[in-house]
Amino acid sequence: MRVMIPIDGSECSKAAVEYVVERPWKDSDTFLLVHVVEPIPVDIGIAYVPGAYTPDDPAAFEQSEALLKIVESELRATLVGHTIEHKVTGGPAKAELVDLTKEWKADMIVMGSHDRHGFNRLLLGSMAEDLMKAAHCSITIVKNFTGTK
Repeated sequence: MRVMIPIDGSECSKAAVEYVVERPWKDSDTFLLVHVVEPIPVDIGIAYVPGAYTPDDPAAFEQSEALLKIVESELRATLVGHTIEHKVTGGPAKAELVDLTKEWKADMIVMGSHDRHGFNRLLLGSMAEDLMKAAHCSITIVKNFTGTK
């Protein structure tokens, strides 16, 4: 089985990694940790955002690479013998993740849920719900019960 795990550095993605560690896997199962760097518009029409980055800004990709290397080393310590890869990509997260599931031929996505409600959900949306609708493979959503809502 080829399992893709989106990582955003939140407690929710930590819960997804913990789920992966605790679940039994076959020796042949392969894992891909992925982080999507979403571009932030520098000029959003009403204001200039000085701290924003553009898709060609290497700092965001370097930080993402460092995050994935940490998570990868934690997984390697517990999922001994499994193939574990990581990838940093840039663009709109939903489109990038859906494309990557096809390109990498993922059988499953394991991801955390921020469990947003009300205005936060309206404003920020639900990546988990978007992926459930668009991805070609199965998705396991891991809720983070120890975090705050």
